[in-house]
Amino acid sequence: MPAVIAAGLLAAPACASEVDTEHLFGFSEGADIGKKGEGELEAETIVRQGKAAGQYGALSEALEVKYVFTDRLRLGGRATFSYHGISGVPGLPDRGSGGMQGVSFEARYVLVERARAPFGLTVIATPRWGRIDDVSGEAVRSYGGVLTLVADRELVAGHWYGAVNLLYDAGATHVHDTGLWQHDSKAGIAAAIAGRVHGELFLGAEVRYFRVYDGLGFDRYAGEALFAGPTMYVQLSPTWTMSGAWNWQIYGQTAAGGGSLNLTQFERQQVKFRVNYHF
Repeated sequence: MPAVIAAGLLAAPACASEVDTEHLFGFSEGADIGKKGEGELEAETIVRQGKAAGQYGALSEALEVKYVFTDRLRLGGRATFSYHGISGVPGLPDRGSGGMQGVSFEARYVLVERARAPFGLTVIATPRWGRIDDVSGEAVRSYGGVLTLVADRELVAGHWYGAVNLLYDAGATHVHDTGLWQHDSKAGIAAAIAGRVHGELFLGAEVRYFRVYDGLGFDRYAGEALFAGPTMYVQLSPTWTMSGAWNWQIYGQTAAGGGSLNLTQFERQQVKFRVNYHF
């Protein structure tokens, strides 16, 4: 699927439409940022569930405000709150607590405008600070960031769209209970496609692959995982949109080997639901 979509992105140009592709592809990103002077409020819910044994659930709620300063640059800020419900999972303490997880900032810069080229190309930088570990829910102090390169293309004018994402994620985490620092990095690639099925309703599918390493510079391989699932996007009105995705882990491995899934660094399934208000 990634190779097919990538080939489509490089094909002959199609006529650009008014569809904003940013949230068209579920967990994957589109290259659009909106128009100069536009603002946006976003509420996003992500649920991650399932480990090798026991009960595991992690819920995060994020609120973000964004503003497009120029035709090519948009900045935003986000606050995230999380809850972890963990019981009987090997290697993780039982927990049923939540709180403010952290804050992040986002800068999106359009390198190539899709309306003037065969595809759109945007780079996204997202530095972050956190106080709750994403997997275990324990108290930490963490610093990190994600660098994402997004390419998308209108495959059939006004009806079909494809996207490819490449990402690098690195972070340093200080665990309060042990006093130790942990450093990790992750590389990822995603491919997605979405099509108009009726009016302003789009349905699609995405595939996402990740490799996790110890160390900030891909020092030691720790594991990998492959996710896939359906996506949905609907424009409810000129100012309101709603989107979502449901991904299952269909393959995974850890450095220690064993099994066909990686349920140490990842979960069995991930669900995203998002509502956006444009002003």
